[in-house]
Formats: sequence, structure tokens, C-alpha cells
Amino acid sequence: MNAPFKRTQLYDWHKKHGDIVPFSGWEMPVRYTDIREEHMAVRKGVGIFDTSHMSRFFTKGPQALEFLQTMTSNNVRKLEVNGGHYTTCLNEHGGIHDDLMLYRIDEHEYIWVTNAANGPKISDHLKKHSGQFDMKVEDRTNDITMIAVQGPKAMALLSMIAGRNLAEFNRFTCNLVNLSGDRVYVCRTGYTGEDGAELLLLDTPCSDEGKKRAIAFWELLLEQGRKFGAKPCGLGARNSTRLEAGLVLYGNDIDEQTSPIEARIPYAVKFKVDPHYIGYDKLKRQKEEGVTKTRIGFVMIDRGVPRDAYPILLKGESIGRVSSGMMSPLLRNGIGLAYVKPGVVEEDDTIEVDIKGRLRKARVTKWPFYDPEKYGSARSQ
Repeated sequence: MNAPFKRTQLYDWHKKHGDIVPFSGWEMPVRYTDIREEHMAVRKGVGIFDTSHMSRFFTKGPQALEFLQTMTSNNVRKLEVNGGHYTTCLNEHGGIHDDLMLYRIDEHEYIWVTNAANGPKISDHLKKHSGQFDMKVEDRTNDITMIAVQGPKAMALLSMIAGRNLAEFNRFTCNLVNLSGDRVYVCRTGYTGEDGAELLLLDTPCSDEGKKRAIAFWELLLEQGRKFGAKPCGLGARNSTRLEAGLVLYGNDIDEQTSPIEARIPYAVKFKVDPHYIGYDKLKRQKEEGVTKTRIGFVMIDRGVPRDAYPILLKGESIGRVSSGMMSPLLRNGIGLAYVKPGVVEEDDTIEVDIKGRLRKARVTKWPFYDPEKYGSARSQ
């Protein structure tokens, strides 16, 4: 018998207002109204996502730093208290167990936020390697509601609720703040390309009282966010915004057979670290000797919507496959990420995508796919 799907503290609200689908062992909202409408709320105003299905591991103890440096590929020693960074957890061959956010909330305490689909795998991985270090790992996924507030007006909304300017917190920081009587870690990160924060709402366990408190906070965000154009957003808009930003999705763009070097996420990898992390030697060899595949972005020239696993061709020769593809809600054009043989194409080259047996032209481009002067966290003020 299959295990029952898990539900977040906000499930009852989602069921009443949105379309629920199974996702990575959870029942989650894919949309509430229209995916494009929700997508554009993120690009122009505020989008609010339930991300409580993601796993949250608290790591604490005198040797927490050494443990996490062994387990992750970024430089943990440079992570200051109240700081955060994006990183990866690798296998022995340099493949990606998962990509994650790591926040340092105290001298010897960190929060590891990992993908929902990989939660059980990462939990086992942490337990397997933690015994030799003076620290402990606690899974607090079911104790904390996690909500992403994303968009150019996200920080204005949160600042209004807090009664203080939360934009004073820099990107990639994590601070404990009182938001309308709730203790919340405001993490200045996100998965949409836009400005905003990911909120860890403490004191909201999966109990009747915890669910009631979480829903009240969610509704407060939506009510106060009306003046900023805030909308609840589901999995559909979460995927479309991250792809427009050129961000990788586990299971599509990264996996156990793909390294951070191949995925072109060098900001997640450091080599001047002590101790060396699992997979370090393989990554160092790839950096020095090269890789057998590399990630590219492309925009369709011809009509057509690229989808996962569609073949990529150059002058009639197969050079790779699409890893993520869709019709961009912002550009109203097909966009995608793909893995191809290294060195065969460069920016502005024309390639072909095999869309159901028909070859359609596309242009190799960098990401993000939107104009960063008009959209995204680095947009002109």
C-alpha cells in the first residue's frame, strides 16, 4: 500500500481556494486562478507561495561547521551569523544529492533547507555521516511553516507588517523578526529571480493550533498585500518563475549524475575549504580537465514549446537534450535549459529542437531570460 500524501499546515486553505495535485509525496496547490496571472504577480507585485513541503534540518553543536563543510560544497567558514548561501550536497562521484540553502543562525547553529523530494534521502545522508562529529541534526520540517514572499514589492509588504524597514537586511541574510506577534526567520532569498524573502514561521507545528496560526498569518499576508497586488501562487508559477530566471530544478536540470560544474552553478562551489567535502576531488578534476556535458539556455525562434527530454540538434547532429522547457508567461515565447556537448555552441548560435518530430530553430542565450533592467532582484530602481 502506498504511503499517504503529506499535507502542510496551510492545506485546508489551499483545498478551499486552489487546485491540489500530488507533488513529491505532498498534496500541494498547483494554482489558485491562472498560472500566468500568478506568475505576473511575482514579476510586477507580490507572489506568496507555501513552501512548507521543503525539509528543514537544524544542525547544532561545537563541530557543526566542520560537519557541514564535509557535507556541502560552498565555504561554510565564510558564512557569518545571520548569513545564508546557496550550496550543494554531493555524492562521492561529484553528482548532486541535492541543492539547498544553508543559513547560520548562531555561532554553532545552522538551518539546512532542502528540496521536498530529497528530504528523506538527505535525512539518511546526514544521519550516516553525523556520528563522527560533536553536533546533532534535528528535523523540524513539521514544526515550522515556510512561506515565500516574492516580487518587487515583497519587502514593502513585509516592512509594513513588521513596522520597520526589513529591506535593511541584505540579500542572503537570515534574521529573527517579530511579524504581527509571530516569531519569524526572514531569509532574504528566493527561487523566482525576484527580490523578497523566505519566511520560517516558528511555533506552527502540524497541530490544530499550529495550523490555525499558520493560516491566520497566510491570510494576513494576502490581506495586507492587496495594495501591493499580492496573490497566492502555486507550484505552476513557482516553476515558471524559476525557469525564466535560469534557476535549476532538481530531477530536471540537476541530479545524482550531474555535477555543479556541469550545471554551471559555480557560485555553489568553493575549492579553498577545510575539511574537503564529499565529491571534492571529482569536482576539482572536472574544473581542471573539463566536463562531458554543460548546461545552456535557449529561446525559440520558430513557433513551438520545448519540453523536457526533447532532442537538441546542431546542423542535423544530436548534441544534447532539453532539461527544462516551457512557454514563458513574460516573453510569450518558448524558452528552455538543455545539456549539450561542451564547446559545440556559444551564445547567439542557432540550434534546433526536435518538437514531436519537427525541427524548430532556437537561439542559444544566457540566463535570466528576462531583461534584468526591468525584472528580477537586480532591476534598476
